Amino acid sequence: MNNLHIKTECTTKEEYNSLPVFYCKECLSLNIKTVAGTEFCDDCSSTDIGQCSISEWEELYKQRFGHKYIEK
Repeated sequence: MNNLHIKTECTTKEEYNSLPVFYCKECLSLNIKTVAGTEFCDDCSSTDIGQCSISEWEELYKQRFGHKYIEK
């Protein structure tokens, strides 16, 4: 996961939403930290980290918890 330095200058919502997110496969947190080259979840300390689009992550979250992370 050494590609954490991904293009972050987006001009549209679609471009921004197409950027990958890194998430904890254990608790689905997006609070991922890197220390000495090792990625881990800062919430549960798991090192099982996944990568997907934000819409895919939102679907995983909804499947596990029964609701969206952020309800409008």
